Amino acid sequence: MNSSALGIMFRIPEYGKVKRRLAAQIGNDKAFRAYVAMLYETIQNVSNLTDIDIYGFYEGAVSAQHNLLKIFQSIPQHGEDLGEKMFNAIKWLFEKGHNKAILIGADSPDLPIDYIKDAFTKLDAFNLVIGPVDDGGYYLIGMDSPLDTIFKGMKWGSNSITKDTISIAERQGIKYFLLPQWYDIDDIEGLNRWSCQQPVKIPLP
Repeated sequence: MNSSALGIMFRIPEYGKVKRRLAAQIGNDKAFRAYVAMLYETIQNVSNLTDIDIYGFYEGAVSAQHNLLKIFQSIPQHGEDLGEKMFNAIKWLFEKGHNKAILIGADSPDLPIDYIKDAFTKLDAFNLVIGPVDDGGYYLIGMDSPLDTIFKGMKWGSNSITKDTISIAERQGIKYFLLPQWYDIDDIEGLNRWSCQQPVKIPLP
């Protein structure tokens, strides 16, 4: 087991249940295919990391035959809201014995791998690492120990998540580091920004 762990928070691809905001713009079929492509490219992207254990934290119905369960160890998400789900994932990684834990989603499939590497390095000197998204959220959060207060009282889905997280960290004396800003894909604008130019060969579930 490596000391560093990366968790991917994702929803099991189910037609009509993923990327609903995007689906309202381009239809369920295209949104579903886009999400599956994003998810598998995210997995392919992080597979280039070395000396890091990778886990999947999933939400949604799943069967033992699902392709995703064959890629990495997968753990169901637990919690009443996104904050609880992320904290429980972080806590699980530390309880397993890791010393650094980072979570990402599947909404930034072309996230530069160096950003993730830098986040792990920064956890040698900081308690908290945040990768801000240009819409006010974050694409990455990492910790050197479970910090439950970071996730409490958040208005998930708002455009002030990163700002509110920083405010909590500053009030509590938590040393934090901000990575370069990136973007995620929640709507057609984000989809159009996706830098992947070649079609991804997708093992559809």
